[in-house]
Amino acid sequence: MTDPRKIEVFSPETLSAAVQVLAEVGSEAHILAGGTDLMVALEKGFWQPKGFVLNISRIEPELRYIRMEDGDVCMGALTTFADIARSDLLNTEAPSLVAAAREIGAQQIQNRATIGGNIMNASPAGDSMPPLLALDARVVLKSNEGPRTLPLFSFYPAYRETVSQPSELLTEVRIARRDSPTQDYFRKVAPRRAQAISKVILAARAWNVEETEEGPRIGSIRLGVGSVAPTPLRLFETERLLEKAVLTPSLMGAAGHMLETEISPIDDMRSTAEYRRQVCRRLLDDFLSNLLLES
Repeated sequence: MTDPRKIEVFSPETLSAAVQVLAEVGSEAHILAGGTDLMVALEKGFWQPKGFVLNISRIEPELRYIRMEDGDVCMGALTTFADIARSDLLNTEAPSLVAAAREIGAQQIQNRATIGGNIMNASPAGDSMPPLLALDARVVLKSNEGPRTLPLFSFYPAYRETVSQPSELLTEVRIARRDSPTQDYFRKVAPRRAQAISKVILAARAWNVEETEEGPRIGSIRLGVGSVAPTPLRLFETERLLEKAVLTPSLMGAAGHMLETEISPIDDMRSTAEYRRQVCRRLLDDFLSNLLLES
């Protein structure tokens, strides 16, 4: 195990200084935000630093906020899950993300873990990614060349990988505010009620749901899942099947079949692939059934 006292740590005071460091030696830097993943990995010997640690906690004033800006709900990368859980704005605009924040670890973890760190950790079991996918979230990456914004659904090319470059720092998460009422959903299935890694996560958002003579018609829908594929996943094909369609029992069955074609769960120490497949489908049924009841 690496002796933490022998690890070189650089702690810039400003965002511009942090970005400058990454421009010069980004490939050698390991970024430390809340430390809830990195420190555990170090202690258990899962991570062996080959360069130095870039501690960005001192630039918290620039990267810890929740606010409305240009029609978007914006969160700085150092916003903690405790901040999210307590936010009145997010409780109104992103209730599924608030629900996820309240299930991440214990209170001590929520006080330290950051939204940016959870995204960059790139775990397929990460609690925040399915609701962010269902909320059409975008991430902002900053380098010396300026910022670039991209949708979260394109951020994970493979298991534990992101498309960010060594010279880039994740600075913000943006969620487009919906003018029409939405129906939101979050469900995490895990071995116990708290401090557990998920077996299956499904988050969803539907809006412009209209009642017709045949039944409710879904205007738009977003579906995000976790722990059922190598990466956090948007269910694009299932969404296309449901959008603009009248919700009937037969359509719900077809949506469940489509969901099964989009996910690729595995057997591991927490669950089996078949269990994950069936539970994920039942969570979708639960969400759609709620739409029937609320329409």
